[in-house]
Amino acid sequence: MDDLIEGLNRSAKLFVDSGVAATVEEAMDRLRAFRLHIVIGERASRSPTHQAALLTALNCGRRTFLGGVTVSGALQEPLAVRIAPAETLADAVRHLKGQIVQEAPEGVPVIAIGTALDPADGFAVRTTFSGWRGGIVPASATPLDEATEFALSGALAGALGVAEAFAHMEGDIMAGNRAVGLSLWHPAADWRSAMSDGSVPDVLPADFWLIGLGHLGQAFLWAIGLLPYPDPAEVRLFLQDVDVAGASTESTSVLTTAADMGEMKTRVCEEWARARGFRSMLIERRFGHDLRVAPDEPALGLCGVDNPQARALLEGAGFATVFEAGLGDGSADFRLIRTHSFPAPVSAAEVWADQDEAAVIPELDSLPSAYRDLSDRGTLDQCGVTKLAQVAVGAPFVGMVAAAVVIAQTVRMTTDGMRATVCNLDLTCLQHRSMVMREGSEAVIFKTTKA
Repeated sequence: MDDLIEGLNRSAKLFVDSGVAATVEEAMDRLRAFRLHIVIGERASRSPTHQAALLTALNCGRRTFLGGVTVSGALQEPLAVRIAPAETLADAVRHLKGQIVQEAPEGVPVIAIGTALDPADGFAVRTTFSGWRGGIVPASATPLDEATEFALSGALAGALGVAEAFAHMEGDIMAGNRAVGLSLWHPAADWRSAMSDGSVPDVLPADFWLIGLGHLGQAFLWAIGLLPYPDPAEVRLFLQDVDVAGASTESTSVLTTAADMGEMKTRVCEEWARARGFRSMLIERRFGHDLRVAPDEPALGLCGVDNPQARALLEGAGFATVFEAGLGDGSADFRLIRTHSFPAPVSAAEVWADQDEAAVIPELDSLPSAYRDLSDRGTLDQCGVTKLAQVAVGAPFVGMVAAAVVIAQTVRMTTDGMRATVCNLDLTCLQHRSMVMREGSEAVIFKTTKA
């Protein structure tokens, strides 16, 4: 029973909960039929931001497109982002489990990076960026100028490309026929306008305390790894979690592989961080009311835990500034993203007041057919069906978009003292978004380093 509940790919659960799949096996078969291709152009292959787009799309894509992700194009260039233990872009692709081919397989959705395509044969989008702005456009459309490098914008574009390809595979007729993007400087502004761009950062945050190392926490680390630190040894990461990687962790958490199952998430993330040259410290206890940040510990907190009780305590731990993100978890809302930063006019305790984790126990007859199938076959008893129904739907490209926004806002804060206190996004209609900026600049009192 537990093997099925723990092992189910969190994106496959979308098809279970939406009723698209009549059985769990059918849901997994749908994902196994999903394939993706990524192609990168010659000039783009030398750009850190384009490389970030490629590797982020590959990392997210291979966890949801279980039929495999193929990659073609100019892959011989040296790796320009410190995100994989590799010398060349081709080596990084192999490390992230991409299959290098000469050309796109027929009938497979394509994400093009730094190159135009004829979309006549099917779905194709192009990633694009300019400074703090990143997104995707139809493959034959005019991209942004792609002149000012900022690797987080590439990560954003790569994640949005996978999100759009996934929507296409779900049957969204608009997918691939629209421009979708964000300004990481000011997410509520028009991302196609240069007015929404920010200045090139010359200072970066250098001391992070990460609370929770699952879906969001590992996406935060990936985004931190893309920041242009001249000396990563100047960056310190406190890594806090109490869980081990399970069979389904790989499906949403971008630093985890199947070989990590049973390992503490702190150890998985520490190994990744040290391989990037960062310094790290492990905190293997729960975040609770008794935790206090010492004067010599990171004053910048990043929270990716998914329970309201922990979030309500964020301001009481003693961080100078804390950023957090939350995602939707059902078949209808798993693409929703909300971020907060504190201190703010409304405190964390007020935001999550009177919220608890008490779950509504569903009646079997009210659940989609795949649950009834499991019960009828005796695969799960009533308790097991209830536990499976409470498991969240998730996809790594959602967490990666959230991470790009959060980490970019920590960088903006070091640049001009401004930050978003609330940001609401929905990847199904990204044009409808909202954000509240903290009025007036504020002193940055956490550790920084030169970019």
